[in-house]
Amino acid sequence: MIPGGSPGLRASRLTGRLAALAACAGALGLVSAVSRAEPSVAPGRGDGAAGLRAFVACGACHEVERGAPSTVGPNLFGVVGRDIASLPGFDYSEALRALPGAWDAAALDRFLANPEAMAPGTRMGVDGIADPRERADLVAYLETLREGAVVAGAPAPDFGRGWPAGPGQVETGRLCGACHSLAIVKQQRLSRAAWDRLLDSMVKEQGMAEPPPDRRVLILEYLAAHFGAPR
Repeated sequence: MIPGGSPGLRASRLTGRLAALAACAGALGLVSAVSRAEPSVAPGRGDGAAGLRAFVACGACHEVERGAPSTVGPNLFGVVGRDIASLPGFDYSEALRALPGAWDAAALDRFLANPEAMAPGTRMGVDGIADPRERADLVAYLETLREGAVVAGAPAPDFGRGWPAGPGQVETGRLCGACHSLAIVKQQRLSRAAWDRLLDSMVKEQGMAEPPPDRRVLILEYLAAHFGAPR
């Protein structure tokens, strides 16, 4: 966080440091799984609707719509059954390119439990998900990312819901809402330059994934328009 932020933002600093772990950056049970990951839930036993809710944090880095361009991480539409590190046009790490096989339920469960253990040197910036039920739910949701599939009882991800309408609403809600409530963001009232410095700080000091340049501009314009410094 940048010096001089509001009391609300400073108060959230510790939570932000823990929750904004690079890629998925969410306070949804993402904890170190090096020695604490529990046994897996049997394949097919996850709840896709619960997995969709857990995926909101992952949405800060991954697109899920068919044909959408990859951002920080690869687009996950069709990931289940796809060969590892095979999505055309995405620059995978050497660690992932070295892995054989495809992303089946077992491989996804293992990777979500501890990405670094499965692929030492991966750029996936989350330590792992210790809760086997949450992993099973996420895998169940990922299995629905294919033609004609529907998550029973759950709507599509609704990033930016409740945020002021306008260009950048979804993108800003996806990025900032993974770690901070709308109320916290509203309190800041920063200039565009200050928002720019804040994003730099979040990337450099707290491990937040750097948004692509065009998305960063869109987010900055949105933040300045709706949460800018008082005039």
